Order: sequence, then structure tokens, then C-alpha cells
Amino acid sequence: MTQTETYDLQNQRMAASSGNGKIFGRFDPIHIALAVISVIFLILSIVFIILFATKHDTSTGFLATGFSDSKSGDVSSELKGLLNKKYTVNSFALDVQNKAVSAVFSLRDDVSTKDVQSVLSGSKLVTQLETTYGDKATAVCRQQPAASIISTSLAPATSAPTNAPPVTGKYCNNNAITRDIVIVVDMNDLPKNDHTEKMNSLAAIRDSLTKGITFPDAKVFLKAVVAGDVIDVSTKWISDSATLTADFNKLLAINNFNNQSSLIIADVFTKSFTTLKTGRQFVPGALFIVTDKQPSSDSKVAVNPRDSGIYIGFTGVRKSYIDQYSTWSDSIVTAESWTDLGKQDPFGTLVCSFYKLPAAPKAEAFFNYPLGELDAADTPKCQVLDIIIAFDISESLSRIILPKYVAFAKRLVAQYKYKANDFTRVGVLTFNDQVTEKLTLVNGNNLDAVNAAIDSVQYVGGLTDVTKALKTAQQLFQTESDASRSKVLIVLSDAVPTVDTYTDEIQAGKQLSAMGVATFFIGYNHYSDDVKKELGQVTNPNYVFGDMSDASFNGVTTQILTTYPCPKPKCVTAYYAIEISEATDDDVVDNLKDILLISSQAKTLQTGTESYQLITYNDIGNTQINPKGDASFDAFQKYVQALIDNPNQVAALRRGYTRLDKAIDDVTAELKNQATKNSRFSGNIIFMGQANDAVLNPNVPEAQKIVLLQASAASLKAQTAGLIFVVDDSRNTADFGDDLWTSVTTKNRIVQKADDVVAALKGTDYFQTWKALSCSLPARTTCYDTPLDVAVIIDLQKKDDYVFLNYITSLLSQFSSQDDTHISMLAYGARKTSVLSSLSAHSSAEVQNFAVVYTDWSNGTYFMTTTTEAPTTTQSKT
Repeated sequence: MTQTETYDLQNQRMAASSGNGKIFGRFDPIHIALAVISVIFLILSIVFIILFATKHDTSTGFLATGFSDSKSGDVSSELKGLLNKKYTVNSFALDVQNKAVSAVFSLRDDVSTKDVQSVLSGSKLVTQLETTYGDKATAVCRQQPAASIISTSLAPATSAPTNAPPVTGKYCNNNAITRDIVIVVDMNDLPKNDHTEKMNSLAAIRDSLTKGITFPDAKVFLKAVVAGDVIDVSTKWISDSATLTADFNKLLAINNFNNQSSLIIADVFTKSFTTLKTGRQFVPGALFIVTDKQPSSDSKVAVNPRDSGIYIGFTGVRKSYIDQYSTWSDSIVTAESWTDLGKQDPFGTLVCSFYKLPAAPKAEAFFNYPLGELDAADTPKCQVLDIIIAFDISESLSRIILPKYVAFAKRLVAQYKYKANDFTRVGVLTFNDQVTEKLTLVNGNNLDAVNAAIDSVQYVGGLTDVTKALKTAQQLFQTESDASRSKVLIVLSDAVPTVDTYTDEIQAGKQLSAMGVATFFIGYNHYSDDVKKELGQVTNPNYVFGDMSDASFNGVTTQILTTYPCPKPKCVTAYYAIEISEATDDDVVDNLKDILLISSQAKTLQTGTESYQLITYNDIGNTQINPKGDASFDAFQKYVQALIDNPNQVAALRRGYTRLDKAIDDVTAELKNQATKNSRFSGNIIFMGQANDAVLNPNVPEAQKIVLLQASAASLKAQTAGLIFVVDDSRNTADFGDDLWTSVTTKNRIVQKADDVVAALKGTDYFQTWKALSCSLPARTTCYDTPLDVAVIIDLQKKDDYVFLNYITSLLSQFSSQDDTHISMLAYGARKTSVLSSLSAHSSAEVQNFAVVYTDWSNGTYFMTTTTEAPTTTQSKT
């Protein structure tokens, strides 16, 4: 749709809906059209595509508008039903206000506007229905001529007395300035002011303005503050240099001024706004005021043109005076004398401040809660851990020792962050010759519950069975934790067995280590050398601490942080799942080497911010995802190479059983976990292993096994948009049963194990789809001299607030005053519909404040102050 067509369409609709009023002050329906059909729809399509449709290969966002006498629910059901007959609808939202219909929706895959328009034309409830494609938003921009790039050396809009660049041609590097500009000059003098100096300065300003302004793109109207009144100097809008010079000379000839110590700014605003309303349609307005006085203390501003989208600038003498107008202004230029102001050419700065690019927004992580809360440096507060604390309550201890363990444990857990299941969780066990679970990991997700469970630990006595405690912890990690969480076991005990043996403990410790559990032993006084030697075989010797001293406390904390550093936010992630069961070491090493080659090729197709994860799987509860913390390409390659170089580590991971459906479930849980943390997370996966029916567990008929695999794969497909690939290492079907990989993914994404796996995968769409994965929001663009009034209308779920507001404030800051874009924000849905900002939001700082205001609205604190309800006569709620 062309810009002219947009104008025509919107004017037709405004005529067809004569009962609808205007939301944008003096501006014409064109601005609503630009807002709805261009920039604002780009924003809305981003909300729906990014927040609801990122799990799919492609999504396309649309806006449909029209008119209906029906209820919104009926219209919504009809339009959504029409779409569902042909497309997969990712998201859909519709509203009807004053018979005007607005529907925003995204569809799976690449869909054309023409096709969608054709489908929706079947509506029996909506008339004049038009469909617009979200990505065409920038079509309204006037492209800047290549030879007229705005210089970054332009003086910024600031209160500092910065000289404008010398006028070698027209202002702003000869870029045409399309504005209706009212200039008001305060002709009254301050007491003891040098009037001649002031007139000489104004004459210099006149000459610079006449040379710099671009007529007829710009038009100017001169006014003067004389005695107690604001009078017109011009009799019509000035459209040429000769008339501007003549009118300015008339202004300089005024002699009935008097002495004043302040300026009644309310009068200037009221009378200037009246003139601005007579300006051209579709052309933005600006008001520039020249004065050397501070604002009158008793001046109450009832009409502020800025609230209707007028750009306001002040210039004059004495910074301390002029800065007092900052409440009402977009731009201020000052000098300490009239002579300096004349040399400075203030209009060279004020006029070009329209084109001043806003400061680059502060770089913020786009990652959503909770990873957006992670500390810059690794600390316990950002770790994602499942910690089980096992208290020895046997006769090996005493009623004196156990309270010290309780205090130590409470000090330890206080370091971590608890927020639902997003960060650390703690479980509590007690053991003698029996084991009791005092707190599950699921319930140990807040510090109060954890402390209460620890406080409940009491000395009982009895024999000591450390092995039973270790095995119980292993079972709890298997049933209550998942592969996405790092696991830590803290055993508070003298660790001397009286029921079991050290051999039993060592075997149980190896099983914990194989499933990725870091097991710590902490004594109450010291461990003898013999005990240290034995415990050093149960776990990593660096995890054995003989007492509860500060050194031991810090050592435990550091070792946990070193072993399991804080997770780094993941967006685009490649997963490589390798089966380690009965395969020989050579087979495993070959697969690991292939993974190094595949990931090296994948790296060349992404941006360098992607993540890589190795998944090892076999039996139930033995799925592991590594590396922990840093999942960059370098860290991933280092981890995989370390496995290749260490057969013992591979052997520790091996099991003689493979439960593929449960391994797939573990992978799905990891992807869901990442998607919860970052709504734009996306990834794919390659499985490397066999899927012969006669080998896979459980031992049930093949048909049942297929049902289990298909159910698990369906959940994984939902997380990966079906991007599941297999390097098939299945054995001959005559001896080992049918190959069931086709129950997991499509045939075209399965390749046979070969000498050159990279080449084999190039025969699929693996590398092509991997390259297409992205968590980037659409590129921000800026328009050239395009007047826009933008309404931002927000209805978000609470969990979506951070990612969207972070982006929208960044996006809207790119427009700001250099495009003369004025932005109003409304919120609706969860609470009463409210106008949160008027069209006076011109600057980057004001746009950035949107997030703060919206947060207040969302949590209800906004309603503790006076609010402005949304207009009831708007054309539509977009």
C-alpha cells in the first residue's frame, strides 16, 4: 500500500465512521493512518511474532481493520475461523470500538497479504475490511537523498551555549526542513539592559535565519511580546526569504516595549497555539521563543502546545534563566550575552535539533527473566542449582555438634537466590541407619521454607549408613530434578560408616558423579588422613572439608561456583545428543569428533552469540547437558575434546540400557526451561545413536514403543519447530529389530552414520535452518523528515513485560524528534484502559520512561494518582 493509498483509505474510513473523534489533537486522520498502518503495527506485529511465534521457522504478522455492528466476540470467532481453515494461527487479538474493528494476528510460515485479504473477504460481519502486512511499515518513510546525509557534527539540542556550524548553505546540511514554525521574540527589556546590543544581536539572528531556512518547505510566522501582550508581527505564514526579512525588520522597529523582569509563558503558549492551528495539514509544527527573562512565578500554563505534538525550543540570554523553561521544552540554546547569542546562530541548532539522532539506547541484554537478572560476574546469587543437604543425626555426632551443622547450613543456603524454580532450590535429608526427606527440592524454592526445614533437624542417635544417604540423594535427583539444573549434595557428617563400608560409599559416589552431582563432605572438627583418603575416592578430593571454619565455608562456595558457574543466557542453541550405552569407546569418540566438525561448520553460519550444548543419554535419569555455565563455541569444543581425551570420563557416563523416549523428555524439559527464561529462545538438535526396537527399553511390544516415542517427540517438535535431526547408528534390523527413528522425526532429516557426516547433513536442511534461527528483533530503522503521531497500545501478559518494553523503548527512541514523531501510549486489558502519556513524548528520555509508567500501571500503583482515561471516541483500539 502506497503512502497516497494510505491517506485515501484512512480518509474514507473516517468519513464512513463520522461518529468517531480524533485522538491526536490538531493533527489530521493521516497521522492516525500512519500510526496504525505503519509504525504502530510494526510494533504490534513484533509483540505477536516474537512473543508467541518464535518456536516456528517463520511467522508473518498482519493488521486487519474494518467496520462492524456485531460484538467483538462474534467478529473474533468469525475472522479467526476463516483464518484457521487455511492457516496455522499463532496468535490472534481483536477489538471493536465504536464499530471500528482492529485485529492483529500472526500466521505460521510466509503468507502473502493478498492471500490473507482474500480469505478475510469472506467475512459476513465486517465491511471495508483491509489487511496490512506488518513488515511494510517503513514504506511511509521519505528516503533521505544519498548526498544529504545528516552530519553528526551538528550542535546538539542542549542548554549548553554551543555554536551552530557555520551556514555554508541551508541549515542541516541543505536538508529541506518541512515545518510550520512560529517564532516569538520577547521585545521587552530587562531593567538596565543594553537595548542596542539586543537589537544588534536580533539583526544578526535575522540574517542567519533568512539564509539558513529552507523555503517553501518551511513556513514561518513571527510574533512579539510587547509590554503585556503577545502580538502578531506577520499577517500570514511566510514562505520566502524576502518576506521573512521584511517582517523581521518590522519586529526590530517595535518601540513600545517596556521593562519586564519575567515572561508570562502561558500567554505565549495560548496565542501561539492559536496560530499553529492555522498551519498546513500533515505538516508538523514548532514553536521557538527568544527571551532573556525567567518565567513568571504566577504563570499557570493551561494550554501547552507540546501536549498536542508541537516541538518547542527556547533560546536566549542567561542560562540560569532560560533553563527554567526546561519543563515545557524539547530543546534549549543559551548564551551569556546578546552579542554571543547573535554570533551563535541559535536557530541553526534549534531547527536542526529536529534531525538530531537520539543517543544510542543503553545496551541491555534482550534476554527475558530470569536470565536478565543474572549478575555480570559469577556469584551464588545467579546460580541455578538443586542442592540436597544431608544431615548426619546418628550417634557419630552429638547434641552439641548438630546445632553447629544447622548454623553452617543456614549460612550456606542464605547465599543463593530463590525465585520459584528459576534459580536455586534446596532439599533436606536426615540420616542415621535410615533416611528421612525433610524437604523436597520442589518445595525448597524459597528461603523461609529452607530455613524452617533446616531448623527442624534434631539429633536422634543410631548407627551411620552414609551409603544409604548417598543413594537416596541420587534417587531424589533423578525424580525431582532435571538435566537443566546443576546438582550439589552436601553431606554434613564424620562420614565414618558403621552399617555400610567405604567400598559401598565409593561405589555410590561414582554413580552420583556419573549423573553430574558434585558431592561435598564437611566434618565437624577434622577428617583424619585415612578418612580423607577414602572420601577422596567417593568424590573429588577438592570437595572434602574437615571442619566448619570460614575457610571451609568459602572453599565450598568457591568450589560449587567453579564447578557450576552461572548460566549464560541462551538464545539460538545447537544441541548434539549422543548415546553412550553399549557403544565401544572408539564409536563414542568417532561420534564426538563428528560433533566437533558439525559444530565448526555451524559456527560459520551464525553470529557468534549462539550457544552449543552436548547431551549424553542412555538410561532413565542419566541424561546430562554440558558444558555448564559458559556454552559458547569455544567452551563447547573444549568440553567435547576433553571427553575424547579422557576414556575414564566416557566410561563413567556409560550405561547398558537406553530409554530413548525418556531421554527425549529430558531434552524437551531443557528447551522448555530455556524458553521460559527467554521468550525468543530457539534451537535444533542432532541425535547420534541407534533406535533398534529389540534394544530400546522398555521391554514392550514395538507398537507400544512407537507410541511412547511419538508422544515424547511431539513435545520436542513443539519446542524446536520440528528441527530434529538424526545421525542413525542403528544396527541391522534382522538381528536387532526395526529402526524406530522415524517415530522421532521425518525421513528427510535422518542420515546414516558415514565417514563424512558433515557432507551427509548438507543433504538435509540442517545447516540451512540453523542459519535461519535468530533471536534478533527486526532491525530498527529511522525515517527522514516523516511526521508521525504514534499510538502505542499495550496489552501484555506479565511475563512478557520485560522483553517487550526493553525493545519498544529502544525502537521508539530511534524515531524521536529527528523524524518529528510524537508518541502517545495507552494500556488496556489487565487493568482499566488508561492514557499513560500524551503526544508530548518527543524525546528519547521520555520514550525510555514508558517502561516505568507501564510498570506502575501493570502493578496498580499508577492508579494511586490521577489518571487520564482513554478517549471513548477513538476510531479503533489498535
